[in-house]
Amino acid sequence: MTTQREELRSSWERQQAGHEPDRELRFQLILDYVEALAGPPRRVLDLCCGPGSLTRRVLDRFPDSEVVAVDIDPLLLDLARDDFADDDRVTVVERQLAAPDWDRGLPTGFDAVVTATAMHWFPADALAGVYGGVARVLRSGGVFANADHVPIAEPVLRAAADRLHAEHLRITFAEAEDCDGWYERAYGDPSYAGLRAEREKVFAHWDGDLLQREGWHVDLLRRNGFERAGAMWRRGNDALVVAIRA
Repeated sequence: MTTQREELRSSWERQQAGHEPDRELRFQLILDYVEALAGPPRRVLDLCCGPGSLTRRVLDRFPDSEVVAVDIDPLLLDLARDDFADDDRVTVVERQLAAPDWDRGLPTGFDAVVTATAMHWFPADALAGVYGGVARVLRSGGVFANADHVPIAEPVLRAAADRLHAEHLRITFAEAEDCDGWYERAYGDPSYAGLRAEREKVFAHWDGDLLQREGWHVDLLRRNGFERAGAMWRRGNDALVVAIRA
């Protein structure tokens, strides 16, 4: 029998795939570049892990790896902890990445730090702190891979990509549950009703997408000790930015 948490995890996967039609390709490319640049990783840090989508794919691809999965959303943390409760390869950690010392107490020497569709929520100063922490926990030669909304610099091309994506969302979610609908349904369950206020509190400093262009990310990573950085894949205003720790 499917449990409540299992249903929420599976429906999370469906609505996220609707929002990002290349979601599986992004996950694959993240792991492809990690392996190509740093070898099969033994220790991985998953930032803004959600219910564990990328962590699960890390383990499927690299079953001997260990993952520290970090998030602040109380509902998603509950789903991740439930999913990996019996897997000693995974440690799920609550951490506010917007805090300047977010990496304090975490292990160091990671082979890879990975994240998907999350960094665009951070204000520029907070994201600078995230990247600084990533540099501190990665080993020399370790890889940071971030698949996210990274807009095209040219305004006409950027606007065209935005229009195409908006049309995709309109068609996809005409009769399907989107991310906001998923949260509304989850919070409607008595088990999670109290988490809405908690989530609003931890995300109070965020007020929507705060998109930075590719060059901004690359420059910031280089200033934080990454000797090489660049976009390795792009579709419209989404890109995979990869960097190697010096």
